[in-house]
Amino acid sequence: MAESIQIVAFEGGELRPLGAEVVPGEAVLALPLSRLVVKMVRVSEGEDAVEMASKKLAAVSPFPDEPLTVSCETVRETEQGRVVLAAALPEGAADDIANALDAAKINVTRVDVLALGELRGLWSRLSNGSTGVRRIVLLKDADCISLFVLDDDQPSEVRAITSEGDLRREVMLSLLAAEDFGGAKPLDEIVVVGDIDTSEIESFAPVRRLEVGEDRIALALKGVEERTGEQSSLDALPESWREVLEETRFKAKLKKFLAISGGIWAFVMLVLFGVPFVFGLLTDHQKSLCKDHSRQYKSVLAMKEKVNLVRKYSDHARGALETMKMVSDLLPLPEGSDSSCIELNTWNFKREEGVRFAGEADSAELVYQFQEALAECGLFAEVKPGRVSASKGRQRFDIECRFEKEESE
Repeated sequence: MAESIQIVAFEGGELRPLGAEVVPGEAVLALPLSRLVVKMVRVSEGEDAVEMASKKLAAVSPFPDEPLTVSCETVRETEQGRVVLAAALPEGAADDIANALDAAKINVTRVDVLALGELRGLWSRLSNGSTGVRRIVLLKDADCISLFVLDDDQPSEVRAITSEGDLRREVMLSLLAAEDFGGAKPLDEIVVVGDIDTSEIESFAPVRRLEVGEDRIALALKGVEERTGEQSSLDALPESWREVLEETRFKAKLKKFLAISGGIWAFVMLVLFGVPFVFGLLTDHQKSLCKDHSRQYKSVLAMKEKVNLVRKYSDHARGALETMKMVSDLLPLPEGSDSSCIELNTWNFKREEGVRFAGEADSAELVYQFQEALAECGLFAEVKPGRVSASKGRQRFDIECRFEKEESE
């Protein structure tokens, strides 16, 4: 890792640098804990940590069909095996991050957890001298509350709490998970960094607040910068982002080579041999990406059609019974009568179109009142009255009511 590599964080929907400004080029990206899938995993001797962690992270991932690029960081080694912190970045939830990186012309070389950098900067102030106890650390940032359950210096549970989450419930769940992972230990204290309302959790253990003198994001990014130089630190960079980075570096090396080579002969040789080969590789890669995007688009389109179909048949507001009840309720009553003097003889209902019916009334005035009530009820977009004719002392009529207006040709 180059010493001059810049560190940037994506927090609150924007990129924030460790230095004065974001510079186009390569950078280490620090993300809020809520953007990653994180899990503490025990790995026995001889077992593959990434393989075991991949199964556990896939089980809790919000995108179960999306393959995850899992990275593991060992936090403790024993004779029985290792305790590792596993993390992965689901690409399905990182579109806004990718857009921000593209706008800033940043190529990511490594993805770290912003809260781990802050935890590194505060590590010396977390312990109060007690050993063999359990403590909770709550770190507040713009996106979430990062919760760490520490057994002395070992994390036994890591969790992100969104602003909509129930803090008391999340703390209880975290303590249960920590007990299941690391056994029963007394809860010594709750360490809080940031503006967090702890009134609901003060009954669990004493609350100790840490004031961060300098800018919190700067402290966190400095911790990430220290972690960047450690080979054992986790790197949740997705595989597709890694491929883009390698392609970008390849293109940069190619441009540098061409600039050094120069000259007419090098240009001619490049045109004859190099350019078709390179563009062939890039074209094949772009075709592969287009095919993948096409398959994803078709999958999403098919799912959308299924959802629309379910919504369509779940909409009872335009069902046959509801429509018949609405029409029946709109039948006008003559003055001094408690029953309608209109009889419906035929009823032809089509779910997508509407309903067509015919009947008889005592007077044409009742028919016109009925037509006006249908037009004003709000259920039908168009009411098309038919002809009204007298027969045997009564008025025959037919009406067509449509849910959608007919398009004029």
